[in-house]
Amino acid sequence: MILAVAAAVLVLRFAVIMVPANGGTSAGSTSPAAERGPILDRRGRILAIQTRLDTVTAWRPEIRDVEGTARLLGEILERDHREITDRIATSTGFLTLQRTVTPSQSSRITAEIRAGNLRGIRLQPDLGRSYPERESAAAVIGYTGVDNVGLAGIEYMFSEYLMPETDPMGHQVFLTLDLAIQSAADELGRELMQQHQADMVTIVVAKADTAEILALSSQPSFDPNNFLSYSANQRRNTSISRIYEPGSVFKVFSIASLLELGAISPRDRFNTAGGYVADNGSFIISDLSNYGVISPAQIIKFSSNVGAAYASERADPGSFYTLLTSFGFGRPTGIDLNGEERGLLAEPHRWSRRTQQTLAIGQEIGVTAIQMVAAATVLSNEGVLLRPQIVNRIVSNSGEILQQNGREPVRQVVSPETARLMLEMMRGSTDRDGTAWRIQVEGVSVAAKTGTAEVFDPVNGRYSDAHFIASTLALVPADHPELIVYVMIDYPRGESFFGGRIAAPAVRTMLDFLIPYWDIPRDTDTITEHPGRVVLRPRTMPEIVDVMPDLTGVPLRSLMPLIVRDDLNVEIYGSGWVRSHSPAPGAPLEPGMTIRIELE
Repeated sequence: MILAVAAAVLVLRFAVIMVPANGGTSAGSTSPAAERGPILDRRGRILAIQTRLDTVTAWRPEIRDVEGTARLLGEILERDHREITDRIATSTGFLTLQRTVTPSQSSRITAEIRAGNLRGIRLQPDLGRSYPERESAAAVIGYTGVDNVGLAGIEYMFSEYLMPETDPMGHQVFLTLDLAIQSAADELGRELMQQHQADMVTIVVAKADTAEILALSSQPSFDPNNFLSYSANQRRNTSISRIYEPGSVFKVFSIASLLELGAISPRDRFNTAGGYVADNGSFIISDLSNYGVISPAQIIKFSSNVGAAYASERADPGSFYTLLTSFGFGRPTGIDLNGEERGLLAEPHRWSRRTQQTLAIGQEIGVTAIQMVAAATVLSNEGVLLRPQIVNRIVSNSGEILQQNGREPVRQVVSPETARLMLEMMRGSTDRDGTAWRIQVEGVSVAAKTGTAEVFDPVNGRYSDAHFIASTLALVPADHPELIVYVMIDYPRGESFFGGRIAAPAVRTMLDFLIPYWDIPRDTDTITEHPGRVVLRPRTMPEIVDVMPDLTGVPLRSLMPLIVRDDLNVEIYGSGWVRSHSPAPGAPLEPGMTIRIELE
């Protein structure tokens, strides 16, 4: 009787769970999961997409050979078998070993299960996220965790669109990235890391008139398909979070600020022969060479630290600081990515006696790569700062445009005249005697500035003798920029660490790809005018009398007068238009002759 009562209670409880009174979904069942929308590049190429992949699970009581099972799974899943052994050995029941494995891994596991080599191992269907381009733009795209929850990048920032709560189908997020440009930047970044034995390489390419980011490459990267195999630091988007002193590239913005303030003019001259010495002789700033008496344009062209330091003395500290913050330094750009740093720019009351001079040459300030590119939009947009864009548009699953991003002005920083003057000065850097001469591109003018920054060593309390950052900023074409390219190489250990020697050629390599791809005209191009109308005249059947005419290009339907002739045997192979025939053109024809014609 006791057993009967217990059984009845269990049956009743089971009925309550499986058949709810309201007729809705039972507590023991799961509703169909929403489908997360795809992430695509600006041309619609897939960067992230929803997949139905398998999850590997284990039921401990069925596993007899823990070590053998772990070794086999470790080989298939490309994981350390010791970790799998520990997880299985410490479990007493059900456990999840790995979510959303690849189809090839599923196939191998299924085969081993059928062969009896993986007792207690199961594959359960699960919704997952696939990133077909793997490491490409991984830090931008981000990744998802359990239950398709966005954890970083676009996956996190736009999760409400990718997986809306009120819609079972997610929306499509189109990025400003161009996959072809992104791939070229990634490939170049990997080559630079290997060539210069560098810690990190960042390459940013932006559309100059809208600040749309076409490529945001940080190397080394990671594979979001298996993001847990990487540390949090490896998954960090360094192009928006790595803070560093920019070095001489920053002279573009310090000199532009001084010109806009009226502290200096293009006609001013600065004697750099003896270096820069503070009034109290407490510190000295020197150049690589003696440039003598130079103008502001030559400060940019030769990258003179001494000239920039003397020029900075003529500005009021508060005004100088205000102009630099107007360029966006010391503030986040507002790009739609998580983890952006604001950089470092101290207020004037915290400056030392040397801060203003060292700021002018790109020291005592911390920037990010995205800040440098955003600041460059001031030069390409008549003095107006633009907010960098990473999302082009958001399209609903029904095809409706929910959000369309475009050019977003932030503020007027300098006058159009100052912006054009700076582009002209940067154009001089690519002359044969300028620091950026290695960036020269045939038929296209380039405005550029190179930089070599020292890195402060907190252990020794001074700048490192070995750690440098090489960089180059370029706008192309110089007179009316369409693209902005920025390359930063962190801690190069090769033959050179100077920006003009290793970063400038890297920008040139990037431009060699971008100029034809983006259809930027060269001065050397031959321009032909055409009305845009083409008339195609059909090839007619030539008259056949005594010799064989040339029938090449004649369509099959035009051969009917030849096919119906009684005095010749005509054999036709293929379809379309005449590719060749025998006898050849000009051969004499005789009654009863066989003519073989091949079409394609």
